[in-house]
Amino acid sequence: MRNFFLLIALFITTSTFSQEEEDTLFMLPSENSRLNAIGGLSAYYFWEEDSLGFIVDSTFDKVFKCNYNIALQDPVFSFDRTDYLKKAVYLFSEDVSKSEEKSRFWVKDKEDKQKVIIPLRRSSGNIPSSVIYRSQNGVCRTDVYKNVLYINVYSNLTRKFSHANDSLILNTLGMNQKAFGHYLVKRFWNDSGALVLEQVYAFNGDNVTEYFTSQQKPEPQHLIVFSSGYRGPKKNRDVTDNLITKKDRFHYWLRLDKAFINRIKPDDYFYIDGNSSIRTSNHRSMANFSLSYSRVKSLRKKDRNRYDYHLLNTTPNDSGFYYRKTQGVLAAQAYLTLKCNSPACHEVKDTIDIVCHSMGYSYSLGFIETVKDYVVFRNMYIIAPENARAGGADWSMFREVWQYGSNMDEANPAPVWEQDGIAPQTAVKGIHEVVTGGRVFFPEDSKRLNFINSHMLNHYRWIFTKLKAGDRGYVY
Repeated sequence: MRNFFLLIALFITTSTFSQEEEDTLFMLPSENSRLNAIGGLSAYYFWEEDSLGFIVDSTFDKVFKCNYNIALQDPVFSFDRTDYLKKAVYLFSEDVSKSEEKSRFWVKDKEDKQKVIIPLRRSSGNIPSSVIYRSQNGVCRTDVYKNVLYINVYSNLTRKFSHANDSLILNTLGMNQKAFGHYLVKRFWNDSGALVLEQVYAFNGDNVTEYFTSQQKPEPQHLIVFSSGYRGPKKNRDVTDNLITKKDRFHYWLRLDKAFINRIKPDDYFYIDGNSSIRTSNHRSMANFSLSYSRVKSLRKKDRNRYDYHLLNTTPNDSGFYYRKTQGVLAAQAYLTLKCNSPACHEVKDTIDIVCHSMGYSYSLGFIETVKDYVVFRNMYIIAPENARAGGADWSMFREVWQYGSNMDEANPAPVWEQDGIAPQTAVKGIHEVVTGGRVFFPEDSKRLNFINSHMLNHYRWIFTKLKAGDRGYVY
């Protein structure tokens, strides 16, 4: 009987637990959601050079950002299909395996129906860097440089890569300052070999020279950061890439993000992804999750069983929680790289609201800890956090902090069959000490609450349909 319930539970969770739509795996970089990644620590460039080292017109390409440095395993590689090289690098950045080297990483040539073998290796990037793939006469090489690239442009409009630095050094404008983002500096030389003009371009191609040469400070903005969590069993091994995006690329938020945006009306908003393996949760394995699910599902709904919370996996997994928190630090570093586009970038502090769900809670704590000196926090909205009691933040930095979800450990708790079994709800560490905030439970008239539904975002629309101005947990 136990095996029967395990099988049923695995089937149900695989089909209903995921909050995303399936992605198409083999896409060219230009077609994939990776281009929505506006914040990443490693920026990728591809170009071809002639025999004298000049960049061939129309081959210069800024492809995408990620948080890995991916290079060829050998110093040079004979390969004349730049389009397939770009695709291989992109796919390797998406690869969820732990392998740092793939000597036979390949992409399929649809025309020739052959496998193109491209040896690559990968290392984590923890500082802003530029990864350059450049080819000459069919031979390609990879170099990892600092985040500011300098390109010489000569009077005949030929271009040549000069060097890289972690600072913006503009001799014609008397400027020398540390750069936190990815930039390309064009240096124009006349026939006499004199430097006559320098221009700064952001990774997206915008000319941002004026931002660095003007004395005017940028206006502070009000932002929302959405921190998403576990994306279901089908994506259990799909480790977060720690990118900052402008789009809900995994279709995670089920339009609840739009409700927050419409109510708060921020100047801008961003998404970070806290998905991690179920090993980092209190379940620790899919088998443990399925056993808990089957036990609750088969429970007779009688008063004597009402508070059988021992059927839920509530033992804290502290190491998994803190692992996800450390991953959030990388997303925060990518955010700071993204937002620093002027000399006064660290003098102007944006105001941030944070909305998190499930595993996104611990992930957001790493984000908060890293950016706290550079921003002003406003409100924190915590929906169904996973392992909430394992950690918290200095909540005095926020104006309000609210936790939404099931009531398992306070007055008038809900029966076990209505509890959030995916992330059994305990109080966020320190939330009872906040000046304005606290816990907000499901309304009494909520329907279809159970092990799965009590966690899923589409059952939290009551935050906007039920709560009125002045109510605890009202979003504004």
